Amino acid sequence: MFVRKSLAGLAAATLAGSGLALSAPAFAAEPDDTTFTPVAADLVGVGSDTSQHALKLIADAWNAGKPANRIATFAATGGGEVTLPGGAIKRPNGSGSGKALLYGAGNNADVDFARSSSGPTSTEVQAGLQNFPFALDTLVMAVSGSAPSNAPATLTKDQIVDIYDGTVTNWSQLGGKPGVIAPKIPQAGSGTRSFFVSQLKSANNGVDVQLAASVAEVQEHDDTTIKNDPNAVAPFSEGRAGLLGSTLRLESGFRADRALYNVVRGTDLAKPEVQAVFGEDGFVCSSDARGLIEDAGFKQLATPDQGGVCGVATQSSTSNFTLNEAVATGLSLSASSAKARSATLVAQVTGSTAPQGTVTFTSGGQTLATGVPLVSGRATHTATGLELGSREFSAEFVPAEGSAFEGSTDTASVVVKTGSAVSETLPAKVAKGKAAVGTVKVALSGVSASATGKVRILEGRTALKSVRLKGGAAKVKLPKLSKGKHTLRAVWAGNGVAVGSSKTFTITQK
Repeated sequence: MFVRKSLAGLAAATLAGSGLALSAPAFAAEPDDTTFTPVAADLVGVGSDTSQHALKLIADAWNAGKPANRIATFAATGGGEVTLPGGAIKRPNGSGSGKALLYGAGNNADVDFARSSSGPTSTEVQAGLQNFPFALDTLVMAVSGSAPSNAPATLTKDQIVDIYDGTVTNWSQLGGKPGVIAPKIPQAGSGTRSFFVSQLKSANNGVDVQLAASVAEVQEHDDTTIKNDPNAVAPFSEGRAGLLGSTLRLESGFRADRALYNVVRGTDLAKPEVQAVFGEDGFVCSSDARGLIEDAGFKQLATPDQGGVCGVATQSSTSNFTLNEAVATGLSLSASSAKARSATLVAQVTGSTAPQGTVTFTSGGQTLATGVPLVSGRATHTATGLELGSREFSAEFVPAEGSAFEGSTDTASVVVKTGSAVSETLPAKVAKGKAAVGTVKVALSGVSASATGKVRILEGRTALKSVRLKGGAAKVKLPKLSKGKHTLRAVWAGNGVAVGSSKTFTITQK
């Protein structure tokens, strides 16, 4: 996958030090930054490192539609400053730093949302912040994948508590190879750190775990201090780890699911532009965003109509991790005009399993047919009484109520053709030894254009003569026929504006 390959090669500087000292970042460039300078109408977001790539993919797709309110998202990593509508500010690094710009003394009107990988604090709740859940991530423990790790393959919650409070200091004490354990923890203000600390507390019978002096503070989801150190261990987003290739080895045993959020001010909750992006009917929770979220390593949460909470603003951490597991469908629409003033529409609907539902056909804002059933995945409708000329049609697959299928649409254009009529002046009787001579004409209904192309004279399947029309007419001289009565047809195949037609007639050859 292109996304995974592109991220695997990113050079990230280490934010490590002795104890809990944090070194300064030195990232050369940040591909998860928006490339344009946002304006006041744009929705500007900062915050969590965990979901920064997911929001960048979402923003790029949303902005491709050239909306009035673009999404501008800036990565947590990269250091330095980011340019907002009102000017440059120091880059916020982490969920807490991002959310701090939405209220209180740090309130910055240029920031509209904050990415967060942890639920709200009591202070944030009191400030009225609202959290839109949208994706599921799982926190795991990561050790070196580039160099053989001394850690055992599995770590339990109790063993992780012992590592981080300093009770256990060597991997050999846990069944691994000898080596002094080098535990890492994300930087202060990180949502991943907040969530991990809460998991330590839960595993420690509700008592806060005092971190040992050996615990080093690092930039969350940076593999620099882990991938080549056989003794290193750190909490890591399973989704983010998947984007790094094989630099890390993920431990089994401890797994903690969590929702990812986009956080806004309570006063902005009802704004149409906020709901259009983050709400349950917004882009982030739509089928169009599902693949983008998966490309970033996460799973899209289901919307309320699927029993989930995607896009439902909350002031608490959600434990509803129902996923959007709807079956994607594809619709291919074809249109043809084989009869005058009509169009035959064929919608082919496909999916990993046979789609269940109906198809609605429309054109120019007018509904032509609804509830058209699928037969072997195909819905067919012939629209009649149409105006002549080029016309665009749309088809929408409407999944059966309660089914797991997603809707899909497609469009097709066709020239709606007029009718035609063939006439001829060939004689009904021809004298012995003579050939029939006459004229064939093709008249088009309701248009000033003349018929073009050829008219063929057939007897059964045998072509006796082919003549080219000029001004809608052509002289024709048939070959001499055998004695007796002959049933013939004059056939015009049609052209780009009219459907074909034919006339049957008889000639008796003396």
